[in-house]
Amino acid sequence: MTADRPPAPAFEEAVGARIAAARLWAVHQAPYLASAVFALKPVILEPALDEDTGEPVADPDFRAFPADTRWNLYVEPGTVLATPVEEVGWWMLHQVGHLVRGHAARSPVRPEAGQEMSHAAGAVRDEEAHRWNQAADAEINDDLEAEDLRGPAGVVSPKELGLPANRTAEEYVPMLDVLAQAMGRGGRALAEAIDCGGAVDGQVRAYEDDGSGDGLTRLDQELLERSIAAGIQDRISTRSEVPSGWRRWAEDRLLPSVNWRARLGAMIRRGVSTVAGQVDFSHRRPSRRAGAYIDIVPPSMVRAVPDTVLVIDTSGSVTNDVLNRLLAEVTGIIEGVAGPNRRLRAFCCDVHPHPVQVVRRAGDIKLVGGGGTDMRAAIAAAMALRPRPDLVIVLTDGETPWPEQRPAAHVVLCLIGDGGHAPAWASVARVPADPPRRVPAKGES
Repeated sequence: MTADRPPAPAFEEAVGARIAAARLWAVHQAPYLASAVFALKPVILEPALDEDTGEPVADPDFRAFPADTRWNLYVEPGTVLATPVEEVGWWMLHQVGHLVRGHAARSPVRPEAGQEMSHAAGAVRDEEAHRWNQAADAEINDDLEAEDLRGPAGVVSPKELGLPANRTAEEYVPMLDVLAQAMGRGGRALAEAIDCGGAVDGQVRAYEDDGSGDGLTRLDQELLERSIAAGIQDRISTRSEVPSGWRRWAEDRLLPSVNWRARLGAMIRRGVSTVAGQVDFSHRRPSRRAGAYIDIVPPSMVRAVPDTVLVIDTSGSVTNDVLNRLLAEVTGIIEGVAGPNRRLRAFCCDVHPHPVQVVRRAGDIKLVGGGGTDMRAAIAAAMALRPRPDLVIVLTDGETPWPEQRPAAHVVLCLIGDGGHAPAWASVARVPADPPRRVPAKGES
């Protein structure tokens, strides 16, 4: 299926009318997404015609009305004419969800440069991409179900699968893996292989090759997202109903920026004070009441100095310059809380953890590694250290899987850049990958 030429004129009017009706239906069902629905740009593909009747034939590969990251909605004439208006409108809201929630940027799928993913559901697809598509669908469909908008047959439904509500795609991935394995042993499939297009994983499909849909620029998308978030907040302030997933997205989208250094410092100090608040008896310093005893030296209460381990993601997606800058920030904070010249254990990790380094300064840490990343291995390695750390500080861009269970130690996560994700059990401070340079003061060189 290509977009080399427009559909036959006989179908254009009917296709346009069906899309217009679907837009109005979608806007009526979710008015807080009206501007997003109208921002979708339909790109009409060449129809597949029946050899005998000349009528357009529906193509099941386009049943989801796939979109790309430029907000182009790819419409196959036979499919749209064979699909009820309400279902077309449902898919419009679904694709808006992928685009506004930034699923393409959050996708763990990273094919090699120039690799093109197959569009056909029957073709061999990367399993990671397929599962991410389903998990992203679950995140969106959960909110559509909250509006009593049930999806078409075959789509992933958290409610029908018995999955918890109000979770992110990153949280749904491991849940769907477990369900798929269990259902596979019974000879059943978790859900149909539906491809939502580049909007879900950022990869270019074959039907986009002609470049006919210019779509929205990044600035246009930024302004549109802010407008949608502000509209949702306005509805919330008037006590109008908005699904919880869209509420959280709007709050995060309009959250004012904070001083990341102050937040990072507060997170580390809070972690240090949490474990340092544990006290115990020690004979290393006699009790002030020792004079009241004969032949007995009672212990005194002491506050433990937390054992801190620093984990550095050296997978290659974060530059050494950024890591060195953050290492100086982090070790400076630790020194201010726990005291100067204190030894610190640190280790680098990509797919596997590297040997532990015992250092006194950030400059003593040697950054080693490269390639992929798996912070599950890093957290497991930190918990296996003896003595086991009280506090674990992780420097990463978050493009990695995380342990499902909360580790025994308190974890502070320095999430570098705008992408990536963090586990629910970690204290998170998001830091810029490339902060703006400081303007020299007058008299400075």
